[in-house]
Parts: sequence; structure tokens; C-alpha cells
Amino acid sequence: MEGPRTFPEERFVLYHGNCPDGFGAAWAVWLAVGGQATYIPVLYGQPLPELPDGAVVSIVDFSYSRKVLLELRKRCPALEVLDHHKSAEVELEGLDFCNFDMDRSGAILTWDSWHRREAPLLLNYVQDRDLWRFALPKSRAVTAWLWSYPRAFVTWSQLSIELQNQFDDVAREGEALLRLQAQQVEVMCRQALVMDVGGYRVPVANATVFFSDVGERLCQLYPEAPFAAYYLDRADGMRQWGLRSRGDFDVSLVAKGYGGGGHLAAAGFVQPIGCPLQAR
Repeated sequence: MEGPRTFPEERFVLYHGNCPDGFGAAWAVWLAVGGQATYIPVLYGQPLPELPDGAVVSIVDFSYSRKVLLELRKRCPALEVLDHHKSAEVELEGLDFCNFDMDRSGAILTWDSWHRREAPLLLNYVQDRDLWRFALPKSRAVTAWLWSYPRAFVTWSQLSIELQNQFDDVAREGEALLRLQAQQVEVMCRQALVMDVGGYRVPVANATVFFSDVGERLCQLYPEAPFAAYYLDRADGMRQWGLRSRGDFDVSLVAKGYGGGGHLAAAGFVQPIGCPLQAR
């Protein structure tokens, strides 16, 4: 069986920051090339980091506008983009350096691109939650356990072994963490206000942690609303919005109206803190 691919040292990996799936994608690359690359977390609404001409650049679980990517490709011909967000489908269409697949999470998409062996169980759990499937045994408990540790490559390597060899212990620990998580989600949801987002009256909560869980709980508490919204104020002066729906309501279209994007049931966008919501 073939081993991982190898690449020159002048390599940069840009991955979706503040996102377990994005970090999982970066970890997948790290397991292939380790310290031969510089790993940079990136966020929507922020400019492309400064990269030297001729660098080998991998953008995983994330993408930029078509214009930005084409300009970057001129400077860095060895560019690859691996993304699975629905809103990126049109932006990436026809670009031979982009691999797009909505059926896989960013972490699994990256693993499959960089490795010639089966993905670790840990990344399958990351995908199960990121795609909001929860089809794997004890999925919520396992990811609660994983989220309770720092996102560091060496740490995740150790946790991957622990999950594989001590699954029952991991699940028990995760169940206890889920109880605390549920209480924290309830506290944030109790502070929700009904506001206008994209022309719809929806519940909105300030969520500093457990964003997707807050969105799901708001959808349960406000079943008459087409979707729920939550936000986080970032240190860079931007307010990061998340949208969550149940059923067939496409929140990626709402996010697109504000310059963002995402999936059918989960999407987001950014706006300056303190400014009224403004469509683009």
C-alpha cells in the first residue's frame, strides 16, 4: 500500500479556524508532512494571509472567492483547494486545482486526498458531527469528549489512539460532558431575542461556544421560525453569524445575501460589530 505523499518544505496549509472539521483537515495534512508545512487558521471575512510567491499552498475545509483564488494561483501555481461547503460549489466550478465534495466533511476530504489508507476513527466522528448525521455509535458523546481537549496536532494523535483502544471509557466521559454542555446551551438559548434576519423573524442568541448545538436547540424552541441564528463577536472587530435550519429551508441563500455561505441547514456570514445587518 502506498504511503503518504511528500512535498517540498516551502508549504503553507490554510485551514478553517475555530472549527473542529477545519482542524481535523489540518491534522490530516500534518500526519502526512508534519513540520514541513506552516499551518495557518483562517476565518471568513478576513483577507488572504501574506504568502510568498511560488509557495506550495493547500486550502482545506475553506475557500475564497473565485477572483482571490485565481490571483493566488498566478503567484502560487502549486495551489490546491479542498472544500465541501455548498456555497463554494459555484465559486470553485471548473477550477482544476479545486476538489469539491458535499458528501464528505473537510477533514475526510483532505484525508482521502493526502493518504492512501483508511481514515482514523476520530476523523469519521468529526465528519459525523460536521455533517450533522450522528449515525456513528455514541456520536455526540465522543465529539463532546474530543472538543474538551486542546486542538493541537500531537494531542489529537494521542486522542485518536485512545478512541480506538478505549472506546467505552471515552463514551462514558463524553456522556458526562454532554450534561454540562446541555445546561450551557440552555442558558444561552434563554437569552434569545426574536429579530429580523434576511427578511425573516427568527430567534437570535449570543453563543460563544457550542454554536451548532445552540442553533439546533433554538430551532426546537421556536418551531414556527424558518431558521435560527446565533453570533459571536470576534477579536478582529467582526461579528460572526451562524444560521441553522431544520427541514428544507436553505439558510445558505440567506447567508449569501450577507456575503456568506454554507450548507442547506447550516451557514454563516460576518459583519462588523455594532453595525446593523446589511445585505450585500
